[in-house]
Amino acid sequence: MSNSLVKTIDNEFIQKHVTDSVYRNIIKELSETKDNKGRGRKIELTAEKLHNFLFYLSMGNNYKIATELANIPENTRQKYMVKSKTFRRVASLAKENLSIAAIQAVYNAIVGRKPGYYQFIHPVTKESKFIFIGETLPNVKVAMWWLEKNDYFKESKNGKNENQLGAPRNEEEQKLLEELLNRHYDYINSKKKS
Repeated sequence: MSNSLVKTIDNEFIQKHVTDSVYRNIIKELSETKDNKGRGRKIELTAEKLHNFLFYLSMGNNYKIATELANIPENTRQKYMVKSKTFRRVASLAKENLSIAAIQAVYNAIVGRKPGYYQFIHPVTKESKFIFIGETLPNVKVAMWWLEKNDYFKESKNGKNENQLGAPRNEEEQKLLEELLNRHYDYINSKKKS
């Protein structure tokens, strides 16, 4: 397969946010908290389990499914969430990664996407899979939905719609628009007379 056709998609979240220092910080926080029952159990969280958990979480799975896929017991994950502030922070960042993917999907629906082969790489096992993703044509309805969702056409307190597409934003733009319209009307009137 030609490299120009293949777009490599790595899980950038793992590389950016889940470094060895973050893992060591989580282990430090987990070992510093006191166990009320005095059992002193060994912490089972390895760097590989943490990476797998966050990878599956960032791919859109909920906490329960991500813990199952990463071979972490659910009650252990819940204890980690309570005991480690860093673990909570990184897990919530991984959940937010889905909203970034959703924004990218909306962007692709508005702008469109060329067809191509995409290579997905697992951050820990480095196993890659090639998937052919077809062309996506621009969709005006999605663009309209996005503008409506962001209250782009919402009226202001004075009753004017300040965010209309193409509307002048200040007096300078308003004068320029009036000049352009006057030139256009003058041109139209001169054509009608001749």
